[in-house]
Amino acid sequence: MSARPMPPMGAHSASRPGHARGQLALWALLACLLFGLLTLARPAAAGILAEASCPCGYHVERLPLFGGFANFRTVCLFPALCRDKGSLVLINLLDPGTRPASCPTGPLASLADPALAPVDGESVAEWRLADNKVIRLLGGGYPCPRCGQMTLHFRQTDFWD
Repeated sequence: MSARPMPPMGAHSASRPGHARGQLALWALLACLLFGLLTLARPAAAGILAEASCPCGYHVERLPLFGGFANFRTVCLFPALCRDKGSLVLINLLDPGTRPASCPTGPLASLADPALAPVDGESVAEWRLADNKVIRLLGGGYPCPRCGQMTLHFRQTDFWD
């Protein structure tokens, strides 16, 4: 029985197994970098879900604030007081001429108005508009639509998009 001759071990053939692992590692690194760039390139456009409550018993859940990925250039939803109905509604700060269907008439008072916003407090949510103006919703101290006291508080509960 004769032994089969082995091919010569040159630099090219000896580096093949390591070369394949190196290429795989390079492709994995490039895929991670691409994923990271795509994630960073996407604007932080997910809206905030919040809830509002007051010690008087007034409570609203699932307030979709600001805008989502598909509409953040044209929609910035923010709480407002509907004086006629004594309720909290959402208005589009980017389209101030449009009234919410839940408050078709009467005065609206945006909680973005510095006269209604608390003087200080912890930010629950914030949104940067195209003109670099930042809209902030603070944790508490807003006028309650039911009792009128400055005891309406907000809490972030989730995100929406």
